[in-house]
Formats: sequence, C-alpha cells, structure tokens
Amino acid sequence: MSTLGVVTNPTSGSGRGARWGAEALAALAARGHRLRDLSAGSWAASLESAIAHRDDLDALVVVGGDGMVHLGVQACAAHRLPLGIVAAGSGNDSATALDLPVRDVDAAVARIDLALRTDSSAEVDVAAVVGPAVEHPAQPRYALAIVSAGIDAAVSARARTMRRPRGPLKYRLAIAQELPRFTPYGVTVEIDGESVSQTCTLVAVANGPLIGGGLPLSPHSSLTDGLLELVLADGLAPTQIVPLFAALTKGRHLEDPRVRVMQVREVSVRHDPSVGRPLPPAFADGELVGAGPLTVSVVPRGLRVLGASPR
Repeated sequence: MSTLGVVTNPTSGSGRGARWGAEALAALAARGHRLRDLSAGSWAASLESAIAHRDDLDALVVVGGDGMVHLGVQACAAHRLPLGIVAAGSGNDSATALDLPVRDVDAAVARIDLALRTDSSAEVDVAAVVGPAVEHPAQPRYALAIVSAGIDAAVSARARTMRRPRGPLKYRLAIAQELPRFTPYGVTVEIDGESVSQTCTLVAVANGPLIGGGLPLSPHSSLTDGLLELVLADGLAPTQIVPLFAALTKGRHLEDPRVRVMQVREVSVRHDPSVGRPLPPAFADGELVGAGPLTVSVVPRGLRVLGASPR
C-alpha cells in the first residue's frame, strides 16, 4: 500500500476535470492506496501544497492536462519523487510523448498501480529554465515538453485569455489572432559560448516533440536522449508564417530552410534590440515562465514517471 498525494484540476478536459478527478481518487482508493488530496484553490497553491507534503509521499499523482503535469514536474523533478499522470486535459502533449493513456481514467490508474506494485518507473529528461524574471513558485522552472520564447510564446499567452474553443482548436485560433500584428523579434542565442544575433519568428527549446495539443514542433525530440533541440525560425512576414504553420501541423516545417534545429545541452536566449522588437514572456509546457533573458539546460534522467514508455 502506497501513500499518494493527488492534485486535480476541475477545469481541465473542457470542463470534465471535476468528474475525472473524482473518478481517479475513487479508483486509486479502491486499489488500496492511502490518499492525500493536495488540491488547492489555484495552480500555485496546489504546487505549494504538493511541495510541503512530498517528504511524506511515495508518489504524487496529478489529474488534468499539460498544466497539471507541469505542476507535478515542479514538485517531483528535483526531489526524485515518482510522478503519476492521469491525463484528462484537452491537449495532453506530455502524456502523449510518455505513451500514457489519455482521457481514460481506469487505464491510467491501472498503469500507475502496476508501476507502484512492481516498483518500476521510467526516468526521463527535463529542461531546467533559469533567469532573473522566472516567476514564482519555482526557480529553476522545469519543463517536460517545450519552452516557448517567440511567436509560439505569444500564441500561448493569447490562448490563455480565451475561454472558447477548448482543446487544440484554441491554439490554432490563437495563431490566427496573433498573425496580423506580427513583426519579427530580435534575439541573441548563445550555445557553447558562441553567440548569434538575428531576427526571428519562432524560438523554442524542445525536450519533447509536441506543443499546442498535438502539433509536432520538434518531431524528433526524445525524452531520454540527454539532449534538447533548439528550434529557430528566421524573421518572417505574416504572409510567410501562414504556410509555415500549415506545414507544422504535419511536421513538415523542418523542411523549410528558414527553420533550423540544433541539438544542445544548454542554450541562452535574450533580446537583441539592435535587430528586432522584444521577445514575449516565455512559456513552458503552456504555462507562463516569465520574461528573458533565459538559460535552458537539460537535466538527464531528472524525473521518474510511473507507467511511462517514452521513446
């Protein structure tokens, strides 16, 4: 019998999160586990609750979408506490990359239960994000999927303000709303002590492959290779961005010579005012991180996930 902390998000899954959270709690209890419901009134309060109780837990289980997974990563990555995921959100990019059940509470709980009983978990990489403006409550901020710092971050910010539609359609609508006003950013990227300044449209650091509810931004990224991928798109006009995003839906944007992918272990990103406008505040796994400058570095095997089978 294990002692599990559980954090749920009643607003996830296009409003079905409350029901799925209750089902997950009941299913875990039925399998004989001792439960502590650590859910609080906000994302930050729930994270603080999880951190405060983690020394007394055998694992932390989060129920919800990518935002809840991101919360779990903050609580578990540095502490080596195993993380269980009941993927019940509208996007579920992290769960998909981990080959976990999606919107199937019984299957997800069964996978967690088996991993606990057999003392098995997958060790996966995480990305650590540091910078003077990285927001409370975590410094460094850990990312499991993708750190966004260009138009991808502006789209994430826009999507957070939209009540409808939910799920992947929200991200696509946010793209359409951001494009008319877009002008390129000025960025300096530093890798292994060498700096490059340029205009850019998209700048992202990928640990996992997916963003925005299934868009393969970095389709070759692996959660187990000890590397990150820097995805950098040159400064483009809105009319040039439209076909690029259309290609992104099929993972074919990497065929465009204006998009480069570089494998890195650490990369720093900051605004260069001499070549373009300021970068928007960065996001990690769809959650606000804060304004740059930022340094992102890989933490190999930095997180234990129950029942996962990452590639």
